[in-house]
Amino acid sequence: MKLLVVEDDPTLQAALLRLLGQWGYGTEAAASGWEALAWLDREVFDLVLLDLGLPDTDGHTVCRQLRQRAHHQPLVLMLTARDSRGDKLQGFAGGADDYVVKPFDPDLLRARLAALLRRADRPLQNQLSWGPLLLQPGQTTLQVSGQPLELTRKEALLLELLLRAQGSSCSKAQLLHGSGDGRREVGEDSLRAHIRSLRCKLTAAGCAPGLIETVYGLGYRLALTPAA
Repeated sequence: MKLLVVEDDPTLQAALLRLLGQWGYGTEAAASGWEALAWLDREVFDLVLLDLGLPDTDGHTVCRQLRQRAHHQPLVLMLTARDSRGDKLQGFAGGADDYVVKPFDPDLLRARLAALLRRADRPLQNQLSWGPLLLQPGQTTLQVSGQPLELTRKEALLLELLLRAQGSSCSKAQLLHGSGDGRREVGEDSLRAHIRSLRCKLTAAGCAPGLIETVYGLGYRLALTPAA
């Protein structure tokens, strides 16, 4: 699941990114309405956490513009200090799916997110598999031939991207971008270190040493013959 956080307060934005990363969501962030719309033009998100008060426009306007687009429509959860009935009605009329009033309880926010994503026309988690590997997206416990293997958050995100590609190559840029969780380490050296650690864990768990292949000049992929 990938979420876009639209919040202009840097402290609150950082706190939200940290929480969402801990809960297993991939994230990107925007500090203005137009930056959010630019993200939505080039990326597919499952849900947008949208602050109502933005420096260049308001969340109602962003939500209405989003709902007028013909392509992918993510869920929208409004984050607002405005708790009036009129504001909520305006938000729902403009296409918001739910509201959370600031300051919010993190446990409540987590529950509202889970409830919204369950209502989407897809399950929260679909098992991803390749040979001996079985992973629930958003989780850090990998099943290898039925045995649990604990991964770090970054390792799990990278492996999820490789599993979703099902043997196709993932570029370094795709892996760096797609494994962002709000605490992202940027750079190819970091990526190589995480891939090396992931390979070591998989090999120690009984997987073939070449299960994650390097595609020279591009990135990485899972071996086309996914044998343990």
